[in-house]
Amino acid sequence: MASSNNALEPVHLPYWPTCQNALTWSSEDLAVAAGEVVHILTPRYVSQSQRLAGHRQWHTYTLRVNMFEPIEWPYQSMAPLKHFSLGEELSDSAIVSLAWSPPGLALYRRSVLGILTSNLVLSFWESDGRVGVWKRTGIVNQNIPITAAPKTADNPRRKKRIRAFCWCPQLQPFGASRWSTQLLVVADDDRTILVFRVRKHDGATFGGWRFELVATQTVQNTDLHLEGMSTLRSTLSTSSPISKLATTEWQPEQEVDSTSRTDVLTLQVDMGQCTQPKHLSIHVVRTAGDNADRSYSSQDLKVSIIESKSASDLSKNDPPLESFFEAAIHDIQSEYNEKFNLGGRVRVRNWGTAMSCDKTHAATCISCHPSDMIEYGMPSSQHTVVLFAQLQQPLAPESPNSIRSDAAVREEILHFITNSPADWVKTAMDRNIVRNAAALISSELKDRPSLARWAASTLNHLAGNHGGVERGGKMQQSGPMDSGPETDVIFEHDGVPARISTEETCEICEASIPFSSPLDAARCINGHQFSRCSISFVAVQEPGVSKYCAKCGRQFLDPGKLEFPEGPSLSQALFDQFDICPYCQGKFRG
Repeated sequence: MASSNNALEPVHLPYWPTCQNALTWSSEDLAVAAGEVVHILTPRYVSQSQRLAGHRQWHTYTLRVNMFEPIEWPYQSMAPLKHFSLGEELSDSAIVSLAWSPPGLALYRRSVLGILTSNLVLSFWESDGRVGVWKRTGIVNQNIPITAAPKTADNPRRKKRIRAFCWCPQLQPFGASRWSTQLLVVADDDRTILVFRVRKHDGATFGGWRFELVATQTVQNTDLHLEGMSTLRSTLSTSSPISKLATTEWQPEQEVDSTSRTDVLTLQVDMGQCTQPKHLSIHVVRTAGDNADRSYSSQDLKVSIIESKSASDLSKNDPPLESFFEAAIHDIQSEYNEKFNLGGRVRVRNWGTAMSCDKTHAATCISCHPSDMIEYGMPSSQHTVVLFAQLQQPLAPESPNSIRSDAAVREEILHFITNSPADWVKTAMDRNIVRNAAALISSELKDRPSLARWAASTLNHLAGNHGGVERGGKMQQSGPMDSGPETDVIFEHDGVPARISTEETCEICEASIPFSSPLDAARCINGHQFSRCSISFVAVQEPGVSKYCAKCGRQFLDPGKLEFPEGPSLSQALFDQFDICPYCQGKFRG
């Protein structure tokens, strides 16, 4: 990032926020809510900071979130007076709250941005990693079930409204899964807490959300000392909806063995200033599954909610103190005072703070206003300032000896290929992966006995010799093969021979594509040039089927744009295993 060696500079953004906590920080982006829009701030790398227009350290993109299609938010009739409606059915859909999910849920294992607007609709927004590409891919309200018989005719309507939400912190990965379960907590307009397990049907495409309701709890709206009273406070206490949800971090409660684990956190439920917060304990029991799907959790999940008598410590999630930004706020306040000649009569409003994922920086969002006069201005004159403070020095760069080399990463990929079951080789791409892996081992990893033995056996078959093909002890023996340039390697799959052609074929001229250096390029014998996928080592011959590492820029085939057969296959398992860049641990982009 451009700011790795310098202090982070203030960022000026248009419009004023409309919610109390107007900014949230993920591992990649900082989102700032401002009225009906969200500003997405993405760090720029040093190579980008000089040649791109705009802020030197951040790329800023303004996302309008208050526009809904009828299928997303149908027309709402006027609510009855007994609902104490503030007019959300007539709302301009200003932002009420926003929060990033833990990483791993969205496309290319990124975070999902949840945005709750004043029309009581909670929407999901995703990016494919390209700067400025964001899509609304889900409406949570559509997934709230109406199971019980309604007490009144308006009860289903209240059940479909969302008053508050929060993401549960990331659970520690458990069992065979490399990514933890994602839990979303929402509060409807009927004072019911609902916990959803959120997943994707296909992790390589936009949207495709699957919501599993795993627990519910109704929050009682009584304060004992106000019962029976007819004061305004008692009326507000018993009628105010849930306004905010907050959680502690997960704490391990019980770990019986390697197949079972229990974690617990405390959920704080706020219902306005006239009611004391309620506290609930959420218990999650996970039992590891036994299938081979590592891309998503195969665990059995049981979630329970119980009332908590005492308030647990929520300090782990407390935002950084505003005192960290005093000097920067004073500078902005002085500039505003001089610009409008206010004689020091300036009020600074703070719209919340957030901390970066590595805990090295904090950000706050402020706006300046005159303190003793009526303020009037067009929306174009409104602006917000995001200020930054460094809390601690970033971790020292890793030494060259501790950074994994490209050769080490390729060896890890090859070990995965050679140890995969033989019956995963089903498609032409699977066969290309096996052949190219054998060629790569033969050229670069001859000193690895297990890999070299497997590669030599495979290449012997490709040359037309006898013998078996070793593949982690799982590949079947094949019989004699005829020699010649068109000789194939034969695998047994359910007793049916599966042939692997000796070389990839150019889709332009149908000539062969030999495997040779450099490893990121391919060229057929007639001169047609292609790039190679850095995971499968297969030539990328079609446009629009690639993804790229947002950090190191390497090119990879995108499994979301490929067709896979039913059941596990080698190529599918390979892309599931390496679903972030194995070379630099960066996230992919489209």
